[in-house]
Amino acid sequence: MHFEYICEAVSRGIMELNVRSNFEIPHLDVPVIFGVLTVLNEDQARARAGLIPGSHNHGVEWAATALKMALLSQSVGF
Repeated sequence: MHFEYICEAVSRGIMELNVRSNFEIPHLDVPVIFGVLTVLNEDQARARAGLIPGSHNHGVEWAATALKMALLSQSVGF
């Protein structure tokens, strides 16, 4: 399925950013998180984005994780 190709490419890219950031990309000094919705149809996308009553917006959790990781990296001196 198409989302499998996209998900794999994004996963590899984010992994590479996190691994290389400390050594090769000095201006990238915060972790990069993974936040991609893998869905089969528009209804699943709407539900996972919190647009359907009773559903959950995963983006809120990803944003909170990004902020926590940025604060953590500052506190340990990255």
